[in-house]
Amino acid sequence: MQKTRNSNVELLRIIAMVMILGLHVNFLAIGQPNTQEIISSPIQSFIRLFAEYACIVGVNVFVLISGWFGIHYKPKGIVQFLFQSLFFSLIIFIPFVITGEVEINILNIMSSFLLYKNVYWFVWAYLVLYIMAPMLNAFIEKSNKHTLKRFLILFFVIQTIASIFTNVGFYKAGYDPLSFIGLYLLARYFRLYKENNCKYIYLFIFVLCVLLNTLACFMPPFFGISNGLIVGITLMYTNPMNIIGALSLLLFFTKLDFRSRVVNYIATSCFAVYLLHMHFCVSDYYINTAKYLFDNFSGIAYFATIIVLFVAVFMVSIALDRIRIVCFNYLWNKYEIRKHQ
Repeated sequence: MQKTRNSNVELLRIIAMVMILGLHVNFLAIGQPNTQEIISSPIQSFIRLFAEYACIVGVNVFVLISGWFGIHYKPKGIVQFLFQSLFFSLIIFIPFVITGEVEINILNIMSSFLLYKNVYWFVWAYLVLYIMAPMLNAFIEKSNKHTLKRFLILFFVIQTIASIFTNVGFYKAGYDPLSFIGLYLLARYFRLYKENNCKYIYLFIFVLCVLLNTLACFMPPFFGISNGLIVGITLMYTNPMNIIGALSLLLFFTKLDFRSRVVNYIATSCFAVYLLHMHFCVSDYYINTAKYLFDNFSGIAYFATIIVLFVAVFMVSIALDRIRIVCFNYLWNKYEIRKHQ
């Protein structure tokens, strides 16, 4: 009987996608708490700020997981990644066109066939990382611990200064391949040179990073200071607190040891959740639904409806992704047969 692979990091992959869903039902849908809201509704504002900063690490976690396992460049892998992205882009776009919800124009066609709009920025950034993985892996193999550590320190110091304090174009608050490369190398470093610390230390560091970000934005209004600039900086993926928090969460989960076929099954379709709910035809519906739930429910009822929304998105995404997997396997097998004829 085949043994089920370890599910610790696969569970984190699912949690990271839940975090990304959470980001898009909070500040993106409702807006960030302003100075007046924080002062008049401090508890609700603190919870929303804490939730946002707990979820902001989700994207970094996703990239760090790739670095932890390592990307092994294969033609099939890159074709499968592009096929999945295009499959979801088109399978969603076509019904919206048929029902008249979306116009057929150059911009929408480009958005569907070329993943043109910014909502799919992750696809292009990750594609660059995937292509560069062989070179990054070679660099890691040729470097010792000291060299790699020195490189990472310099990389993240420069990234922090450039992204937060300058207007350098190639640093876009973490929405860029260069930041992904740094995260990939960081995860590889910790995979190769593990620290034997108690797993709960990493969980503590994650919570501490979230709390520090939250307090940095929560406290200024009580001293008559606007928190707008601070929120903008702390929500950057390049914010050191978000990178340290994401890394700590990854290291915590790598210390766990359990196996679950259900977790592994869901994890294989996690990226489909992003492709579905951030599609330009769907994202407004998702955001407007989240805003409706916030405006019409409160307390436990609100959290319950949000959970239902998340589960629904996961279920639809997994169902569509199963179809995608069948289609890809069929087409790839046909290609392999023809290639060997």
